[in-house]
Formats: sequence, structure tokens, C-alpha cells
Amino acid sequence: MDTHGDILVVDDNQPIVEFISEALQDEGYTVRTALDQARARALIGERRPDLILVDLHLGSTNGSALVRQLADLEGANVALILMTADNQAAQALALKKGAICLLKPFGLDDLIDCVEKHIRLR
Repeated sequence: MDTHGDILVVDDNQPIVEFISEALQDEGYTVRTALDQARARALIGERRPDLILVDLHLGSTNGSALVRQLADLEGANVALILMTADNQAAQALALKKGAICLLKPFGLDDLIDCVEKHIRLR
């Protein structure tokens, strides 16, 4: 099956991960998931995704550290979408790291539109 792109979803909330994963798979994307930063880094090491959706608040850790690492990867060319309800923090980090924000709570149409836009731009 030909896919539209490889996407990594990083969020510590299993129901959100499942919702996003199913929605994007239905749209033809290959989706991998991680519930924490360690697993996300391992998956990125195996194969760099075209797009990473990452929650800025990953349980007891801060997703912004992962975002900084991803943005600093040499030749990464990975699009980042920051998922958060904290608009101010997300906008500040997004501007520094070339990412965009998807504010929680978001709807299915907003998610798909955001992903499609960033996959096309890449």
C-alpha cells in the first residue's frame, strides 16, 4: 500500500494516541506511536519520520526537550507539530524551532488539515 508519509505520534495519553493514529491511518499515512520520550527517540533512530506530532507535556517530563533535540538533529528535515493546550508556550517554542502548533482540544478535521499541509510543505 502506498502511503502519504511516515508520521510519529508522541503523547502520554493512550486514548489520544489511538485517536490520532487511527484517523491518520484512515487517511493513508504510516503511523508509529510513542508514549514517552525514550521510545520516541528509539523510533526516530530506527527510521526518521516525515512528520512528528508531539505533546509538549509528556507526563512527568517536558516534551519541549524532545522538540529541541529533534530540531537540532543534523539534516533531520522533520516537520514538527506541537500539540498542547498551552498556546503561549507552544507558540514561543514553535517560533524558535520551526514547528507549528495544534491547540488541544482539536477536532479530526483540524488534525488532518494540519498534517496534510505540513506533509505537502515538506
